Amino acid sequence: MPSKKPVAKQFPYKTTLDLSSLVEYWKSNLSNKEMQSVFPTKDILAKLDAATSLHQPITDTKELKQHKELVGFLMSAIFPPATLETKTMAALQNFNMNAFYATPNYLKFIPMGKDFNPTTNILGDDIYTGKVIHACMMILNKYYGVAFEKDRPLIFTFKDPDTGLDRNYKAEFNDMFLDVVCTGELPVLDENDINLLLSNLYNVEHWLQYLPQDLFEFRGFMIFELLDVTDQEMLSSIKYDLLQKDAILSEERFTAIQQKIRAIFRLPLMRVGLAAFNANSSISNYGNSIWKSILLESQNEFECQDYRGSIYEMLYLNQKAVIVEDIEALPNKTVIEKALLESGIKNIAIAPLTYDGEVIGILELGTPYIGKLNPVSAGKTEDVLPMFSTAIKRVLVEMETDIRAIIQEEFTAIHPTVEWKFVEASVDLMQKRNEGKKAIAEDIVFEEVYPLYGMADVRGSSSERNLAIQQDLIHNLDLADKVVGDILAFKSMPILDEIKYRLKLETDKIREGLNSGDEVGILDFLKKEIVPLFQHFKEEDIALKPVIEEYERNLNPQLGIVYNKRKAYEDSITAINHTIADYLDSQQVKAQEVFPHYFEMYKTDGVEYNLYLGQSLVRDRKFDPVYLKNFRLWQLITMCEVANEMEVLKKSLAKPLDIAQLILVHSEPIAIRFRMDEKQFDVDGAYNIRYEIVKKRIDKALIMGTGERLTQPGKIAMVYAQPKEAEEYLKYVNYLQSTGYLNDEVEMVELEKLQGAQGLKAIRVSINLKAVKKSYDNEMIEEVVASLQV
Repeated sequence: MPSKKPVAKQFPYKTTLDLSSLVEYWKSNLSNKEMQSVFPTKDILAKLDAATSLHQPITDTKELKQHKELVGFLMSAIFPPATLETKTMAALQNFNMNAFYATPNYLKFIPMGKDFNPTTNILGDDIYTGKVIHACMMILNKYYGVAFEKDRPLIFTFKDPDTGLDRNYKAEFNDMFLDVVCTGELPVLDENDINLLLSNLYNVEHWLQYLPQDLFEFRGFMIFELLDVTDQEMLSSIKYDLLQKDAILSEERFTAIQQKIRAIFRLPLMRVGLAAFNANSSISNYGNSIWKSILLESQNEFECQDYRGSIYEMLYLNQKAVIVEDIEALPNKTVIEKALLESGIKNIAIAPLTYDGEVIGILELGTPYIGKLNPVSAGKTEDVLPMFSTAIKRVLVEMETDIRAIIQEEFTAIHPTVEWKFVEASVDLMQKRNEGKKAIAEDIVFEEVYPLYGMADVRGSSSERNLAIQQDLIHNLDLADKVVGDILAFKSMPILDEIKYRLKLETDKIREGLNSGDEVGILDFLKKEIVPLFQHFKEEDIALKPVIEEYERNLNPQLGIVYNKRKAYEDSITAINHTIADYLDSQQVKAQEVFPHYFEMYKTDGVEYNLYLGQSLVRDRKFDPVYLKNFRLWQLITMCEVANEMEVLKKSLAKPLDIAQLILVHSEPIAIRFRMDEKQFDVDGAYNIRYEIVKKRIDKALIMGTGERLTQPGKIAMVYAQPKEAEEYLKYVNYLQSTGYLNDEVEMVELEKLQGAQGLKAIRVSINLKAVKKSYDNEMIEEVVASLQV
């Protein structure tokens, strides 16, 4: 629970309630001839003379009650009768702040005769300090001739008794009927003393030291008026809030802004929405749960076409605020307006937030009350719209920076090994442009690099995918057929017989095999004809509702179709890709310690990767051919370990799938160039393109004269063109057989001619899927390579 506000301190100076100055004011003015024509002068003067207690200090306010009507008349000089119902005013017992006469509006906040201790804008929220400073300034003014102007208005904050929201009031004190009297020897203050007091204005102890509390008495009463400045104060406060960096991202700050806007309109149930327009010109929260649109609270996302004809499209096209006093009364409501009504919004004002002439977002004010927001009242927030625009722009810029950083890190990051080359090119480009030259970025090319290519492909992925789709479609059609049969048991309708016939026709066709276009056609049939039909009977006949709901429970809630086998397949593919990619990532990071290299990986139905190493890629290391040999052995070892990782993973897959692995051996160095348009490296030069062509086609290669696919589950195929490459790799194979990573079986095969490549051969070895994983570190691989004398 919030802490209670501390009890107000007792005002240090003596105060005396005294109406004698007000009585004298009336007696003096009633002698005026113009006054005499308006008031029954003799009767009033007689009553004043009789009320002797009003001519002297009042120690008990009960005496005022005895002269209630006369006091009311006296107060009419301060409280004009015509304003009694509109003003928030009181006559106070001096600095004790106890009202003995007040307007009805004032009494809503402070009961009669009660002191109060509201929240203020005084330093430290200390109203006691404010009272003392005010009193001391009266003393300085009367006895030392020091005029004082308030450096800022005094603002009180009260809870509105009707709404529970904060209201801000500017406090106006009138001292015309209050006098301060020195009851002893007046302290001597020189100019230095006064300057010292004024320079340390809020030091109460300092003031009381120079103006002792037992030397001064305040006699009379104060006139106190509260002027409602809620709109100005709240708007000013909102502007300040929006200057803060996290104004619309901090839940606490955004809630505070919403409360202030509610206070301006006096609508405790008002909802404030804030969102940006995305690239498709539709509303977006950009993933943020704090600053979000009222509209998007009703649904996570709308399609672009949903906004057509809506009030939001009207706002965007016209770049003007749209105010709807009664959404229910709108003709031709779109799904947008219906969504607002479903979320409890009946009255809404939406304003465009623009930056440099472009609509970048919207501010929404929504209420459950009809007509509370109208063109006049909604204009209260016009002054803060630019601040909201600036706040949104600031967030969007920061988000864009973060998004770019994520994209750079996750998708198109410049590999650390070659970053130095890009830095050099950027510095060179910047220097040329600073010199006024028209320059473009130079080509980033690395000559004489050795490529290593590997892949771990999911065997039969296309046929497995088609089989999963086929099984799901058949299951979906069978379920729909059963429901149609159940409906026919209740209702004999020829159209149902026709639909049942079509369901059987489609099922029989799919059982024979899945052809191009079959999936789209069947899904279209199910969604456009079966779903509306079932919805109709579900709503019309309560007896059919359980049957149709059972059918719906078998459908994927997002897709509206049976999605079991396809999901199992896709989940398995995802798990395989993640496992292989994570393992390769971890291993190639270790391999960077051997020699810095460029590494890139792609995920499809499996994983493939390119690795390049050579002298041109580095600046501070010397490349030696031994590193190439080291990486070739490392590649084989990782493939053996990937196979074993997959063997373990296979047991937990929803759809067990196998992988087949392949290596392309290429002994000659090539050149790679960074393609600016594609933001990736590719081979450079006509000769080197042959390597790329072979790389793209060997996964479908067949063994000559057999029709057998080269890549097989549980095996590694090493494709080569030169005998020396086979000689080198056979040494690696022999070593890994000795360690138990590979089985004894080794096949030397020739490949069928590939388009653009012929004369290729391959070594195919069987992986020991029960091998005990070894801890190969970089030094161990180096020692093995050296011992093999390759």
